[in-house]
Amino acid sequence: MVTACPVVLPFVSISLVLALAGCPSQPSATAPSPTPPPPTPEPSPPTDETPPPSADDGAPAPDTPEDPAAAAAPSDPIGTALQQVPASISERYLLSISDDRSELTIDPRPLPTRRAAVRGGFSVRDSEAGGKIISLYGGPFRNGGWVRASFRERAPAERLAELRGAGYDVDQVRDLLVVDGERDPHPTLFAFSADAAKPGIVGVCSEVTIIDFGPGAAPAPIAVRKPVIYLYPERTTTVEVGLQLEGELSAVYPAMHDGRWTVTASPSGELVDRRTGRSHRYLFWEGTRTGWPLDLERAHCIPGREAASFLERVCESHALTDHECGDMVTYWLPELARNPYNLIALVDEETYGRYATLRVEPAPDTVIRSFMIFRRSEVPVEVGAPPLPRHDRRGFTVVEWGGASLDEAEPRSVVVH
Repeated sequence: MVTACPVVLPFVSISLVLALAGCPSQPSATAPSPTPPPPTPEPSPPTDETPPPSADDGAPAPDTPEDPAAAAAPSDPIGTALQQVPASISERYLLSISDDRSELTIDPRPLPTRRAAVRGGFSVRDSEAGGKIISLYGGPFRNGGWVRASFRERAPAERLAELRGAGYDVDQVRDLLVVDGERDPHPTLFAFSADAAKPGIVGVCSEVTIIDFGPGAAPAPIAVRKPVIYLYPERTTTVEVGLQLEGELSAVYPAMHDGRWTVTASPSGELVDRRTGRSHRYLFWEGTRTGWPLDLERAHCIPGREAASFLERVCESHALTDHECGDMVTYWLPELARNPYNLIALVDEETYGRYATLRVEPAPDTVIRSFMIFRRSEVPVEVGAPPLPRHDRRGFTVVEWGGASLDEAEPRSVVVH
């Protein structure tokens, strides 16, 4: 089932946006040269009678909607287009084409970087000024032109949902640079962010790819925040808890020794550190990971004003106690409530377990791990809104909750107590 949540996405501040309407595939090293067009036949001599038009003469039906990709095809030489850059773009970006027209360079004003990347049907590497040098696999660049249009009007329809999920208003009209290549005529669209502080590129081809104008375009680490672990044995006992991450630990409390905590756990949930004698309510850790994909089919679109009630429903479905729920809601609510809308997905426990492997001795009867990822949205987005997973508690129970904001470019600093 697909539901719509009240929504509005501004052009996300990451950037200059690259939308490939029909993205050329990467050429093979042995790909043959393009076949030259057949010679144009000599026209037939005129006759006295003009035959009536045929129904099969290839003329489009009057009501057939225009193909957006065909409508976007540029007609001016690329050099001409780059001499006519709109003022709104030229004051923030520098555009240039190489002498052989194989590379289009787009620079902000200024910033240095170094790394190269390949995305879909084009390749990208960093320029000396901190921008990007783009090469089409269907290049060299051929024609170019400027249009005022929205993504809905020019981008492939199958990519619009991904653009919305990435935070773009697909109906916003903007200046687009339209280019094509000599070996592939499908147009490529470049749309530019008005935020000079955060330039970058979004490539729309077989998938939506965001490339920042920053030091190396590698994915930035995402902070995995506030996972806390509660232990409820049926009788007071010594418990060892080990944690192994597919990433880096940035903070733990109390301190781990040899990669594990050793505590005396009581049925009430009180934990006493065997090394220090300090009493704790839970075991705390934070770490990083280089990416968390947010699948809109598995997400919920929640207005900021409804964040508290949504978190309470998550608590109920995961069988959290009132104290555990209070800890979770009061931690996440300030961040979620200030967003117009939140795209929230609960990561399934198998996927989360591959990232953060938890080992508990003695083995618990019930393990509940609630981990959510989310990002801000200015507008409602169509999402799958699946039913929340249901859990029950029995016997020795281990509970953990945590999450990650996909809007955070880097992990926040953490003080280890």
